[in-house]
Order: sequence, then C-alpha cells, then structure tokens
Amino acid sequence: MRTSIETQSFGSRANPSIFIVSGWAMPNEIFNDFANRLSERFYVVVASLPGVTCSEEWRRKNRIGPNYDIDALAEQLIRVAPSNAWWLGWSLGGMISTYVAARRSSCVQGLITIASAPSFVAREDCSYGMALADFDHFQNLVEQDPKKGLKRFVSLQATGASNERALTKSIRAIQNEELIDEAALSGGLNLLRSLDVRRELELLDLPNIHYFGKLDALVNYSAIDSELPHNDLQSVELIDTSAHQPFLECPDILLEKIITFIDDNAIG
Repeated sequence: MRTSIETQSFGSRANPSIFIVSGWAMPNEIFNDFANRLSERFYVVVASLPGVTCSEEWRRKNRIGPNYDIDALAEQLIRVAPSNAWWLGWSLGGMISTYVAARRSSCVQGLITIASAPSFVAREDCSYGMALADFDHFQNLVEQDPKKGLKRFVSLQATGASNERALTKSIRAIQNEELIDEAALSGGLNLLRSLDVRRELELLDLPNIHYFGKLDALVNYSAIDSELPHNDLQSVELIDTSAHQPFLECPDILLEKIITFIDDNAIG
C-alpha cells in the first residue's frame, strides 16, 4: 500500500528495533549519522512526517497528500514501523510518539522522546509552551514565505548550541528547498498548535524516558520541569551540553543514554 510516510532503515532486522519519528519539517536524513551509530546494536527505521522529503523521486512517486489528523497520522506511522519497536520521537515527533504509545501500546515496546514538550503552545493550565501570539506570528510567516519560515525555525533550533553557526548550516544543507510541501508545513503547524499529550503522558504503562537540552531555546526545561505530567514508568533526564538536537550536538552522550535505557528495560 502506498503511504505518505517516507522511511529509511539501518542495520539488521535480527536486532531489537527502534522506530524514529522526526520533527516538524525535518526530513529523516537529519538522523542519518545517529541512526548509523544506533544500527550497530539495533534495527533502526527513521520516518519523516507526511510530505517532508529530500527526494525528488519519492515526491514524484508518492501521490498521497499529507494527512496530519492525529489519528490518521498515528495509523500511517504504525503501518511503516517495525512491530514491537522502541519508539523514539524528536520534538513534534515525540508528541506524536507519546500519543501512539498511550493509545496503541500493543504496538510499542517503550517510548523515548527528545526535546519534546507535551504541549508546544501555552494553554490556560500550561504555562511552559510558546505564547500563542508568538506561534501565530511564526505560522503566518511560514504561510507567507515558507522558505523564510523554515530558515527562521532552523535558526531557533540551533540557538543555544555551542556550535550554533555550524549546526544551522548543516541542518539547512539537508533540506531541499525546492521540495518544500506547503501543505505539509501547514498541517504540521496546525498539529503543533492543537496537540496536547499531557493526559497520554500520565496514562503511559510502558517504559518511557524524556530527554531535554539545558540550552534549548524552543523547549524550556526549567519551566516545564515542575509541570511535566508523571507516570510510574517514567524517567526524565536533562542534557547539560545540548540545545534542541542532542543527536547532532552530543551524539555520544545521547547514544549511551539510549542504549542504557533500553538494556535496563528490555523484556527477556
């Protein structure tokens, strides 16, 4: 069956599986180096969100429009994920992975999120998210000038990183601006604005760990710490040397943490 989810796989299917869900507007290629490292121990499948790609061939062959309804998106991802995998979600991908892990736990062995707040925007009872006015301003920028909006977002992602300029350059180099799908950008932003997985986080009944970067300009851990919903199988860790993408900024540290978490919680 055709799907609007593009994936790449790394390593041997004989190994335990990790399914990585990337963030808003970020193609799966951003995880290439980290997935290669993980594949020494695991079978790794990395998914872009619908309509996000660096491949002109894939865009040409895929004729399904991007669907960002959360339940439809969850089913799309489950369809391409290895069975009984550890789901690892970054940013928006972490919010979506949390939703799947809580509502379709039979499909998920455990959950790992990176730089992912349960609610990206602030709400009446949730103070740590981005102010709605700021989010709407950014969304308007993306709608008026997608390329400029993406550049702004990449800059925000890299803000605070020790190698901010080089990181910004390397992330931009991954994206093919000619393949920007405006419907995918809009759908992803609408989901970022509406999705709130605090209740799902409370209900998780499988091992779950959440990594935050101390230097992150998009997800403020010092603000989120006191309000983060908890469950009995939850762990939370702060990475002192990271901003929004520790898999690029300090991959050795994150790799060791993920391997330790999975080894400590693997069944059998």
